Amino acid sequence: MQDIQEPFILVAQSFGRESEYRRVAFAILSYYAYNDGVAVPQTILFTDQPSWFEPYFKELPISFVLLSPEKIKQMRGKIDFLHRMKIALIEEAFQTYNTNILYLDSDTFFVTNPSALMSQLSPQNSFMHLWEYQFESLRKWPLPAGATFQAFMKLIESKVFRVDNAEMKIEATMSSWNAGVMMLHQSHQVLIPAVYQLTEQFYPDTQNHASEQYAFSIMLQTKTKLQACDTVIYHYWYGVKKKIMDELLEKEFKQILLLHTTAQRLRYIKELIKRLPLILENHQFALKDNAVQTLNNNQFSEGFKWAFKAIFAGAFKDGLFIKDVLYHFKRLLTNIK
Repeated sequence: MQDIQEPFILVAQSFGRESEYRRVAFAILSYYAYNDGVAVPQTILFTDQPSWFEPYFKELPISFVLLSPEKIKQMRGKIDFLHRMKIALIEEAFQTYNTNILYLDSDTFFVTNPSALMSQLSPQNSFMHLWEYQFESLRKWPLPAGATFQAFMKLIESKVFRVDNAEMKIEATMSSWNAGVMMLHQSHQVLIPAVYQLTEQFYPDTQNHASEQYAFSIMLQTKTKLQACDTVIYHYWYGVKKKIMDELLEKEFKQILLLHTTAQRLRYIKELIKRLPLILENHQFALKDNAVQTLNNNQFSEGFKWAFKAIFAGAFKDGLFIKDVLYHFKRLLTNIK
């Protein structure tokens, strides 16, 4: 096991709109809120608006890389793929700092200090957020939403890929791991060219937004022992959770600015994080989504339970939701008859 004090850097990106800035600021501040004074890392934030973050990041070891329109275009590459930027900024961080990397998407926050897991990084060990599914499951993903995923499955079954001037077969038994968080040893930078090559062979033929995630997953599970790190970082990738967090962070960041010291802000954030799981679970947006999803699947008993919880949480003001619940109630009565 490596020394817990082996250096590493936090790497993140955020550009385009203020809700994204608040998300990544919260993600970065959550790390420092849980830092125990051991191996305090430098954070490298790729962003188009460094000045927006200055009031929140005072006294913290955070550096910025400017994402100009020209740089964004270059990072998206010839395939013009948004998530190719993730590969490019990880590559740039490796080349600049030559140290271990903890990469995180903006829609994340720490729930504890990650140093213990980071200490387990080695040429043989890597981490992504969590295991999601085997590729072979994509055959059954329903249309139309599953079209690009079925396209990926067809692609890997029909094609032998070129990686590092050699042929590579992608097996259906390989798995997708969530790439919202990645812990990479400095030696893993040798895999970056292969990640580029796979992504650039996956995306044009499938238009699948997870193409870079699949590429990272394949290379890390092939070349290392790939493990989950969801015990230290929460990833709220689901649309409803993002909506809840955006509403909450808009309010909370006004409060954070009223606190005068960095220590006060980090204590405030740490207390907020302790409440977040219940907030995300019991918010009316989440309850309404649970109700709609279960009712659409004809799980009427479960669906109406979620609907009543949502109504008591404030959804009685949402006329469209009430109309939807009544529609499913009529469907239930029809089925009973």
